[in-house]
Amino acid sequence: MNTEKISSLQTRSLMQLVVLAFVLVVAPLGILIYQATDSMVTLSRQGREHAKEALDFFSRSQHLRELSGDLVRSARQYEVLKKSEIEERFRSQLSEYKELLQLHSFLIDSGNIDTIFTLIAQIDESPLDKETGDKVTELVPLTQTLYDETRKKLDQRLEFLNAKAEEQQNLLWLQAGLLITLSTILILFFSIRITQPVKQLMLRIKALGHGQMDMSEPFSGPKEFLALNQQLEWLETHLQLLEQEKQAFLRHMSHELKTPLTTLREGTDLLAEELAGPLTGNQKEIITLMQENSLSLQSLIEQLLDYNRLQHGGDHELQTQPILPVIKESLASHQLLLRQKQIQVTLPKQDYPWAVEKGLLQRALSNLISNASVYGSENGLLKITLTTENENLKIEIGNTGPEIPVTDLDQLFDPFYQGVNKRQGSVKGSGIGLSIAREAVRAMGGNLDLHNNQDGYVSFMISIPNQGHISDA
Repeated sequence: MNTEKISSLQTRSLMQLVVLAFVLVVAPLGILIYQATDSMVTLSRQGREHAKEALDFFSRSQHLRELSGDLVRSARQYEVLKKSEIEERFRSQLSEYKELLQLHSFLIDSGNIDTIFTLIAQIDESPLDKETGDKVTELVPLTQTLYDETRKKLDQRLEFLNAKAEEQQNLLWLQAGLLITLSTILILFFSIRITQPVKQLMLRIKALGHGQMDMSEPFSGPKEFLALNQQLEWLETHLQLLEQEKQAFLRHMSHELKTPLTTLREGTDLLAEELAGPLTGNQKEIITLMQENSLSLQSLIEQLLDYNRLQHGGDHELQTQPILPVIKESLASHQLLLRQKQIQVTLPKQDYPWAVEKGLLQRALSNLISNASVYGSENGLLKITLTTENENLKIEIGNTGPEIPVTDLDQLFDPFYQGVNKRQGSVKGSGIGLSIAREAVRAMGGNLDLHNNQDGYVSFMISIPNQGHISDA
């Protein structure tokens, strides 16, 4: 049952997920608005009730105080004039006072009211004489006391309402904090729920772009992302098939090209040696051109195969060995062109044994030296230095000649990129020499960068850290 629920959540569409996220995030805010509105309505109602009661209490207590004064005046007037209509007015005022006091006693609890009721009962049962008038006079301070008590009660109720309003406000702040926190948690949860698959897909697309076709990590997310991931898996399979076909094609073509190329080179060498008979000057020139182009073709095929092998990487065992002999071996195959252009070569004076893979280092050095000899100026300088710095072996290959244009710098190490500067000589480059050199150095855990490009001097720097074994995926 739980598995079905999880599967249902994982396969939920992006639209459903967004709507669900919106509802769940807005729900706490809606509850908060409802609670705040309800509290405001309740406090407003209680405030109106308190205002009405306060007005009634105040009006009634004020009327009682006025009636107590009227009773005293009526009693004094009767004591002087002895008229029956004054007594009737007194009895009427006393009856009204009693009714108001009775109503007041239901709404407010005060011990002073019982005293007033007792005094009124005595006044009501006694004839209106001087003694009764004195009792009526006592009613005035008692009524004033009742008025003060009423005001005090109203102030207490007002304080109670203020305290309750403050308590409600604090409760609302607490609820607001909790609900906003809940909304924030939900926002973060659904943001991760939506963005995590996007990041995962971006990483997979980036990995495919770098040739790292590994889709073994499980993927979960909305239906639209699952469909996109399936398309990426299909693309991965398709790219793997294309890569296998490319490998088979390169192996086949290298074999198919090398066989006739070897025959062509042997034939041109035999003709050049005049074993088949003497050659004229024009014939020798043609044979020389054929030899140069066959060598160029062989170099292009070998570079293409080298680049392909380095792209697929592998494990490279590094062994500590002298570096200077490797430099000299890499330099040997380029002596002919260097002598033709009368380029002076400067080699390092001191050797530094280092952990390298000889074949990879030779491949990198050969391409850099070839680059320097081809683009270097005639009667110029090819300088190779060898140093150590911060546990890194530094090999700098520099030559005098035209500087690399700024427009070429960003694509300098891109495979098959032909720069603005043209190669000198009849042999056309493949455009992958620097790419092969950088890949070979990276396979040993190092790096290759353009080190100098100014004042008619161009140099590249190989940097290899001191380490024993590199596994290049």
